Order: sequence, then C-alpha cells, then structure tokens
Amino acid sequence: MIRAHLSAKVHFIPLLGLGAAVIALAACTTLRVGSDHDPAASFSTYHSYAWMPPHTNAYESPNPLVVQRAHDAIQDALSAKGYQLVGNAAQADFVVDFTIGSRERTDIESYPAPYGGPWFRSYWWGAPYWGSEVNVHQYREGTISIDVFDGRTHRPAWHGWARKELTRADLEHSAGSIREAVDSVLAQFPPK
Repeated sequence: MIRAHLSAKVHFIPLLGLGAAVIALAACTTLRVGSDHDPAASFSTYHSYAWMPPHTNAYESPNPLVVQRAHDAIQDALSAKGYQLVGNAAQADFVVDFTIGSRERTDIESYPAPYGGPWFRSYWWGAPYWGSEVNVHQYREGTISIDVFDGRTHRPAWHGWARKELTRADLEHSAGSIREAVDSVLAQFPPK
C-alpha cells in the first residue's frame, strides 16, 4: 500500500511541473493592466476632455500608425463613456496624454534540484534528475500608459497602464491589440 502511494507521487510530480509550465506560458501572453489615482481628484465633475499638446519624444514607438491607432482607440473609449472632446485644454475638465512603446525583455528563472533523500527518489522521464534548471525567455513587451490631468489644478489625477508580451500577430496587425489594451485600461477610469 505504501509503495503504491509513493509510486503515484513520483509520477504525479512531473505532471505538476508540466501543468505549471503550461500555465506560466499562457500567463506570459496575457494582458496585465493596472491603475492609480489621486483620491482628492473630483472625477464626478469630469465631463469634457482635451488632448495634451504634443511634445518631443512623447512616444517610444517608431511606427506612426501605432501612435495614431492608440490615439483613436483612447478617443473612441472616452467618447463611449460619455466624455466630450473639446478643442481648448483651458475649457476641458481633464486633459489626456499617453505613451506607447515596446522593448526587448529577458526573463531568467532558476529552479533548484528536487530533494533526492534516501527514502525518496526524484525521477524525470524515468531517469534520476539532479541539478538545477535555468530557463531563459526572451520576448518583446508592449506597454501603453494613459494619464489624466485635472483641467483646473493641472495636477495628475489618474494613471493607467497595460503590458503584454507581443506576438508576431500583435506586431503585424496592431490595431486589435491596441484597442483591447486601451479598452482594458480605460475600464478602470474613472476609479470606483
């Protein structure tokens, strides 16, 4: 009885490792979203917005289509929430700015060798496994940040961001990915 139970544990451990690896790989391509806000900001008084005047090196993306798609997606999302775009920042309740870009990332993970004491043997695909495992994952991460400034005080009121490991499809057809990221970020605006 004890021997059968230990045997089941030995075969179950590699399956747990495989399951964890699949979950980790799936999590790498998911969109991560977050936000922060000034609790003193009066979001209930926000009805109109304007764009922050463009400034040099505002966007990290060398592709002007990516910048335009992000701009359009933000404008569409704010309009869908009932905010009205005004041409003069001095007349707006809040002012919007954003940054978008991507960069190469490298993640390194190290796993220690499993315990191989006298009463338990560690097996990996039928052979003893001793040592450590080092995984190196290189990828391109895309980021968009959206900032809201109070029109009256000119102070930062809200910051939202999204990050995602970019796939080849994301790079070749960015419109859908950008819109998904913008909608996910602005779902948190105004803060509850």
